[in-house]
Amino acid sequence: MTNPDVAPPTGSARSFAQLSTDSTFADIVNHPAFAGFGDYMVPWESGEYAEITRPLTIEALAPHLGAWDPQTMVDGLNFLIDQVNQGRTIFRPLYSGDEIAAEPDKAAAGLFFVPGVPGGPLAFVAAGGGFTSVASIQEAFPHAKALHALGYNVAVLKYRVGKEGNDDVSVPLARANEDMARAMILLAEHADAWGLSLDDYSVWGSSAGGRLVSSWGTDGPLGARAHGFHPPAAIITAYPGTPFGPCSASFPPYFVTVAADDEVISVPEVDRLVDDLRASGVAVDYHRTDSGGHGYGLGVGTPADGWLDDAVAFWRSHATAG
Repeated sequence: MTNPDVAPPTGSARSFAQLSTDSTFADIVNHPAFAGFGDYMVPWESGEYAEITRPLTIEALAPHLGAWDPQTMVDGLNFLIDQVNQGRTIFRPLYSGDEIAAEPDKAAAGLFFVPGVPGGPLAFVAAGGGFTSVASIQEAFPHAKALHALGYNVAVLKYRVGKEGNDDVSVPLARANEDMARAMILLAEHADAWGLSLDDYSVWGSSAGGRLVSSWGTDGPLGARAHGFHPPAAIITAYPGTPFGPCSASFPPYFVTVAADDEVISVPEVDRLVDDLRASGVAVDYHRTDSGGHGYGLGVGTPADGWLDDAVAFWRSHATAG
């Protein structure tokens, strides 16, 4: 496989300014720290939504997007700016120029990576967006910051989207799964150079991203084994889209956080999924709050606040290294 820019993430230190809750989404896209990949930072495909060019602040727009905390969103972005200022290359395309020329939609896929403790395990994060967008600014970059602060190597996937005019997610799910597999291949190929371990790795996903990473735990064609990888030590999901395939005892330990008043996904369906997994002998940690809605990210300001710490503890409890 040929990929551009796969050298270890080092370079010259910079001094790019940080963002604030008064920053616009256009400020993010055009930020010099994100030169060459600014369009990959925001939830929408380039040109698809007018909001990106409106003079709206992150703080003003965040309630429109969900129960995300604006400061948490900004902190996640500034975490990435800090990495660039330290001389790190944080973003890489997933496909070569020849592959993109043959399939232009592959230009939309990419991988953010920030190294943690050398040789430490990987946390792989995929945001949601209903397979029409990828909301990393709300459901991945804040998680990456929190996980990196604990010493973990963190990767954030920007996968391809598009439902092609219908509600069938099988096509975009398969496409996103192809991107996830390519990202894992890239991480495996450069694990030594980038100082990460795929032993005891975890996969994290919210909403559509939760459905994506859940599929990675199955024994079917979208699963880790089908792509030549061992399953993760734990699958961590927030308000995941379901179903994702038949449950069996081989499915990895599964963490779920969801709010009972979620109006986007079927919470009773999540309840049944949890029951089925437990009946199959799978370790499950189910955090079901009374309120919070759909799309609360890290849960700041909601009853789900603190779920990430519980998820990390669950992951650690099922890691072979303890």
